[in-house]
Amino acid sequence: MSPVRLLLLLLLLLPLLSSFLLRPASAVLCHPEDKEVLLRIKSALNNPYLLASWNPDTDCCYWYSLKCDRKTHRVISLFFLASDLPGQIPSAIGDLTYLQRLTLHKLSNFSGPIPKSFTKLAYLNFLTLSWLNLTGPIPSFLGQLKNLTSLDLSFNKFTGGIPASLSTIPGLGYLGLDRNQLTGKIPASLANLKGNNLYLILSHNSLSGDLPATFAGVDFGKLDLSRNRLQGDASLVFGRNKSTFLIDISRNQFEFDLSKVEFNESLTSLDMNHNKIYGSIPKAMAGLELQYLNVSYNRLCGEIPVGGRLQSFDYSVYFHNRCLCGAPLDSCK
Repeated sequence: MSPVRLLLLLLLLLPLLSSFLLRPASAVLCHPEDKEVLLRIKSALNNPYLLASWNPDTDCCYWYSLKCDRKTHRVISLFFLASDLPGQIPSAIGDLTYLQRLTLHKLSNFSGPIPKSFTKLAYLNFLTLSWLNLTGPIPSFLGQLKNLTSLDLSFNKFTGGIPASLSTIPGLGYLGLDRNQLTGKIPASLANLKGNNLYLILSHNSLSGDLPATFAGVDFGKLDLSRNRLQGDASLVFGRNKSTFLIDISRNQFEFDLSKVEFNESLTSLDMNHNKIYGSIPKAMAGLELQYLNVSYNRLCGEIPVGGRLQSFDYSVYFHNRCLCGAPLDSCK
């Protein structure tokens, strides 16, 4: 082989050679404690095809559905998405004590409770257990996960009340408990949540009673209380000095005078349909940059203020009120 061809061959092989030489040995990367735990998780799930890459003879940091920290080589993220994994959540997950993110999403064959072993996940920031078939009450021990910033338990079959212990998680900014079978009142202590850009999503449950008066002092980024059995005065969630961009209190039994509500300029989505809200639509609403609005099926009266985006919505946004009039409804008499 000529020197020129040899040089060209070496240049072609160099990237492959360097990748091989620079790749650390599996014994260096994969932490043996985490590897042993992962294999127990695989066994608890009856060695599913989804985890075929979880081969004990290979480096666990290269296995599917997980991620290791580049420096410590500990497993920091575990995610099972949209699969037919059977059974319950393996309690061994709680032994991956360096986990920062855990996502179990759209595993329709999963059932049962949240394992108590999760209390060992002291570094956990994001916990998503959504679109499963988890049952029983939401465990109060989740309040021990003090580093959580996001907790999503939506689309399950949880029953009972909302545990007040969740309000003791200092940085919790996203709490999604929607699409369950929760009952009882909303704990007043949820007003203690201090996370940035706070999202509270409690829709599609059977929660009842008045809203906590403490919510008047909370600046929610997004608040969705729709499709419950809540009642009383929900005007306390509004406020001129708040930064809320979405409020959905639709399909409840709220009853308050809309004409006395003060709105913040950042509000872009407002849904209040199917309640007992009375009064008139305040002129200040014409100054909002609303992208979505629905005040139908209430007890509102008076002329719809002219200006802004209020006339850009379809008539169905306003219909089935006591005596609302003006565009896009019929003109006032």
